Amino acid sequence: MAAKRILIVDDEPNVVKSCARMLELEGFETRGVTDGAAAIDLYKEQPFDLVLADLKMPEVDGLQVLREIRDYDPGATVAIITAYGTKESVVEAFRSGACEFLEKPLRADVLVSTVRRILEQDSNDRVVRGNLRTLSLPSIIQVNCAEGNLGRLRIRHQGKEGVLYFADGNVVHAEMGDEVGEEVVYELLTWEDGDFLLEMGVEPPERTITTNWSGLLLEGMRRIDESNAAWDELEELEPEPDLPPLGEAAALDEEELIETEVKGMATKKRSELLAETLDELISTSTDIEGGALVGIDGLVLSANVPIGKLDETLVGATAAAISGLSRRSVEQMKRGEFFQTLIQGSKGNIIVTFVDERNVFVGLTPADVNLGMAFYEARQVAEKLRDILR
Repeated sequence: MAAKRILIVDDEPNVVKSCARMLELEGFETRGVTDGAAAIDLYKEQPFDLVLADLKMPEVDGLQVLREIRDYDPGATVAIITAYGTKESVVEAFRSGACEFLEKPLRADVLVSTVRRILEQDSNDRVVRGNLRTLSLPSIIQVNCAEGNLGRLRIRHQGKEGVLYFADGNVVHAEMGDEVGEEVVYELLTWEDGDFLLEMGVEPPERTITTNWSGLLLEGMRRIDESNAAWDELEELEPEPDLPPLGEAAALDEEELIETEVKGMATKKRSELLAETLDELISTSTDIEGGALVGIDGLVLSANVPIGKLDETLVGATAAAISGLSRRSVEQMKRGEFFQTLIQGSKGNIIVTFVDERNVFVGLTPADVNLGMAFYEARQVAEKLRDILR
């Protein structure tokens, strides 16, 4: 039997050489290149059973390699290697058909076992594997529900296993041990680490969830936010002051006593502060008439969009798409770091402003506004949101 042929793509020559050496010792035939465009051309010249492509490369990155190879050969098997890729790039790779996400640094045993497993599975099976550190659960849920996928997602974390089922554009069933339903989803959303296996085409055994997927995510994030706020309040509490010795005239001043009693209770929940910041912007601005804080995976963390009947889920998905394209464009055109972009329509404008590595602010304005002032206000509110998220 002819040896399986593997194409390795990474802009670091040492990574290409070491991966090729590991795989060749196991009997695989390899070709390695350090340029994404060269990898695409090479694939079109000769067949490969598997492509291992680094996500973060200059000029032609792993995402473009994945897309162009699968456009040329829809049956191509492409695994993504990531260490420095941004979340939106990983989500796009997931959407574009990557079969696996490998994390650098690559261990020889993990690389070899992963390659063997990928090549041994039925080519007709649509299976995706990875870790939640690379591709978050909210992102996995959003993509599968938005695309109406039918499938089963298994997640393993610290000896626990949770399972979600997708159908008809929603999460319809979840189970963990003897527990089923929405509470399982909320528990799984607290996991930031864990290996996942997504199997397409698997029917749900039953339907225990009726809340739509965006509602599940918003409620899950609200619970996480409340939990974090409670811990923050506990950490901020100071030790009680020593009581004055008996018989001494010293005593706490009444105002000081009241201040001590309420200390730690004045801290508002982060979700409330985010909402208040957006409310203040919308109520005082003459240029911005709607705004939202959106994660780069499209999850809306807070929003005030009193315009028509705009769906917050649509706002989140649109903002994430604009943000991802803007970041990649700025990088590819060597314009430094992305911080703001504008899209103009006949009835108004969309301003997307960098908040931090995981979030952006999206502001909606009428058509006839002072754009300079709108840009300034968007940057000011982005700074306030960043301070709250810290």
